[in-house]
Amino acid sequence: MVSRFALLALLIPTAAFAAGGQSQDEQAGPQSKLTLAMKLYAGGIELGKVDMDATLRGDEYHVVSNLETSGVVNAFWQAQIQATSNGKVEPKGLKPALYDSFDTNHSGKRQEVSLTYEGDQPPRMYANPKFPTNGYEVKPEQQKATVDPLSAVVLITTGAGAAADNPCGVTAPVFDGRRRYNIEITKVKETVIKLDNGLYKGKGLQCEIKYRQLAGFKPKIIKENESFPKINAWVATFPSALPGRSYVIPLRVWAETQYGVVAAVATSLKIDGATPASH
Repeated sequence: MVSRFALLALLIPTAAFAAGGQSQDEQAGPQSKLTLAMKLYAGGIELGKVDMDATLRGDEYHVVSNLETSGVVNAFWQAQIQATSNGKVEPKGLKPALYDSFDTNHSGKRQEVSLTYEGDQPPRMYANPKFPTNGYEVKPEQQKATVDPLSAVVLITTGAGAAADNPCGVTAPVFDGRRRYNIEITKVKETVIKLDNGLYKGKGLQCEIKYRQLAGFKPKIIKENESFPKINAWVATFPSALPGRSYVIPLRVWAETQYGVVAAVATSLKIDGATPASH
């Protein structure tokens, strides 16, 4: 159960934030880079770490991420997840092209998932090994107009899915190859953020995140979703090298659970090669 909430806490900065995609050297246009690293905690105990490296060049994006559990959580849930995604940034969102993820569990078993997007059709999926049929598959029409988990992170952190005056007003429609869910973010209030590790102190927003399960889950799990604890995030915006575009960075994501506070906390942030100043 702890791991379940830890993954929920990852929904803003990762989810299953790795091999494939077009070479960025072949793309023309202005460029901006975002590098973000976070540590994961439950009840004050470190559970693991996750990092993300995203490049925007012209209207193209390419992102790579790695997640690794550590410490006591490895006694009952151990994982390493690498993922990559690329596609186009459009005026009101993203259009993914290719998503690859590789998951290795504590026994060394690997799961590979690839989603290829062509036009307005449902993404074409490759899974090795194949997913078992559970009777709760996502219908083709439910897969349309969705993004992969890592593109969802780009949608959120680049502000591509939100209005300029409300960076927390965004819904990411996600299909990960097995499940269909929304990541819904709303603004709660303006706030002053102060991270204990000193990475940032300054103005920001407190936002609320809802993980809304829609298909590919057992009905019992969807019903349990209604009682999930509230997920909060401290979010700050930073200018990028791209004209008229800013990054929307979750610096701390947390939920109060029966196991204590589960949190993902930013430990390193670089935008276009430099650590942004507090403001």
